[in-house]
Amino acid sequence: MLDPMRRYAQSWGIKIVFGLIILVFVFWGVGSFRGDKASVLATINDEPILIKAYEKAYQENLRLVKNKNPNVTDKDLQEGGFRWQVFSNMVTTKLLEDQANKLGVTVSAEELRAEIAKIPAFQNESKKFDAKRYENLLKANDVTPGEFEADFRQNLLLEKLAAYVSLPALVSESEARSIFDFMREQAVIHYIAFKGGDFTKGIVPTDDQIKAYYEARKAEFATPAQVKIDYVEFTPKALSKPDQVSDADIEAAYKANQKKYAKPEQVRVRHFLIMLPQDAPKEAVDAATAKLKELGEKLRNGADFASLVPKNPNNAEGIVGEDWAWLPKGSLPKEFAAFEDKAFSLKKDEISEPVRTALGLHLIQAGEHQAAGEKTLAEVKDDIRGELAEQRASDKLAKALDEVQEKLSSGEDLKKAAVSQNMEMRTSDFFAKETPPADLSLSEQALGVLFGLKKGDVSDAPLSTQDGFLLARVADVKPAGFESLDTVKDAIKARLIAEEGLKLAKAKADDTAKAMETDEGRKKVLAEYKDKIQVSQPFTRQGFIPGLGMVPVLAQTAFATTEPGWFKSAYSVTGAYVLAGLEKRISADAALWDKEKDRWLTTLTQSKQSELFKAYLQTVQESAKVVIINETILGPKPGTEPGAESPKSEE
Repeated sequence: MLDPMRRYAQSWGIKIVFGLIILVFVFWGVGSFRGDKASVLATINDEPILIKAYEKAYQENLRLVKNKNPNVTDKDLQEGGFRWQVFSNMVTTKLLEDQANKLGVTVSAEELRAEIAKIPAFQNESKKFDAKRYENLLKANDVTPGEFEADFRQNLLLEKLAAYVSLPALVSESEARSIFDFMREQAVIHYIAFKGGDFTKGIVPTDDQIKAYYEARKAEFATPAQVKIDYVEFTPKALSKPDQVSDADIEAAYKANQKKYAKPEQVRVRHFLIMLPQDAPKEAVDAATAKLKELGEKLRNGADFASLVPKNPNNAEGIVGEDWAWLPKGSLPKEFAAFEDKAFSLKKDEISEPVRTALGLHLIQAGEHQAAGEKTLAEVKDDIRGELAEQRASDKLAKALDEVQEKLSSGEDLKKAAVSQNMEMRTSDFFAKETPPADLSLSEQALGVLFGLKKGDVSDAPLSTQDGFLLARVADVKPAGFESLDTVKDAIKARLIAEEGLKLAKAKADDTAKAMETDEGRKKVLAEYKDKIQVSQPFTRQGFIPGLGMVPVLAQTAFATTEPGWFKSAYSVTGAYVLAGLEKRISADAALWDKEKDRWLTTLTQSKQSELFKAYLQTVQESAKVVIINETILGPKPGTEPGAESPKSEE
């Protein structure tokens, strides 16, 4: 789990434009705008939005999105209605600006300068605004001061309008206390679990049942179109010849790059992680803390680490375990500083208390520590050899590609053309467009070309990859279809057994619930199951019950009940049915209110302000007249099937 933490780091950016807000879409219509329609995208209350202005806003937002999400594709954005989102944002912004003008809300030049000066990115070491730094940073982000200040002024204007409109939203202390008492109240239940897995003995699905399941759910076993390719790779690594790099060259490179081989202090760690969102309810955090402490105690008592890692990664408690791995100092992003600080503070074999990070709660055990130093030539010799070989190969890549292409254009076979350059033609396994071979790093454009070719076709042009190019021939094609029944028979059999076991568990739970309807029957059931009755940890109304997971209906029942006792029916949980009853209700902690009062007042006020502003915005939107002149610019609407007819816009 160290890799997810390293990947978690988020790039910072300047808040250049009013962020995308996906709000209620206004009712788009068709009007009678008579201006230059070729340059107008739409009108808002008879005022035009120019296509040029829209495309500028689109490109700015596209850059921001791709900076924060480098892996997002144009297809993802199109399917998510990104162009419509940008347009919706422009409409909303224009409507709010008009409202600000009507209400006399403005941003003066002095206010603008003061707010920009507060941005830490534009300040020097003395926390003072630095004009040179300001200009350089904007230039690095390809934004002019004029563009930035216009967008920032607009952002401030909308913030002032929101604050003005939301002024009436106030929350009294008594109102906040009432909500606190409601939300912080807890319940505890007792329950008997009837697990589906306990009822599967003797269940043997027939061939007819398996076949019927397959036919009824055939779509689940659909397989996408696949191709197998013969290819020649033109990358520095593929063309490199490490055996031609001498030891003398390696030693010279090592001495010339001494700093590169510095070795930071590092510690060997292993840990358990229970993933939790940042806003996880208190009862979920408490349950995770208790579970990690339990695991820590077992480790201290000599339990084998691997035996404590759940075999199912999707286990109900969400526990993930990673055995020994080296952690270099400073290698984790700042969101995981607590993890790194704790890991380096532990002695060998020492186990931490639960540590909170952006991913959740960790229990860390430290192993050996290694002091900072320098990697020896022997340690990095093979790496340097590979790097030097690839550097030399890079200079020959274009020439080799040209020569092989020339032979192909003269009719020579791909394999023969590759051999002439002392290169190897390889063959991939079958792969789908959505799951290409990871080692080839094919671009989306390259995949589009490959899946447009027929068996035996060779790509006309080199296909781009992350590190270079491919010349490829489609060796074979598998059209889209379905996995055969024989292939999925065992998986279907396991599903049928699990489903039947769960049905039997439900039947047993229902029968037991019926038996408990009388005093005598209840006594008999409780005597029979006395060793199987479990008591939950406290939980709130949010629906998460420790040990059972998200069971909102059961949680609601527990809070709708005032007296202890068993509930009348069985409840479905993951892989089981439970009979449950209220053990007790726990009132909100009065002492906790004193600590959290200010936070509750602030949060509830902000929530009420947000609701008030949304209502105001919806009123503004519903009264607006928005006419789309050139709808094709926006592409298909979100949720519209490809090829579906869109509502007509004015020609």
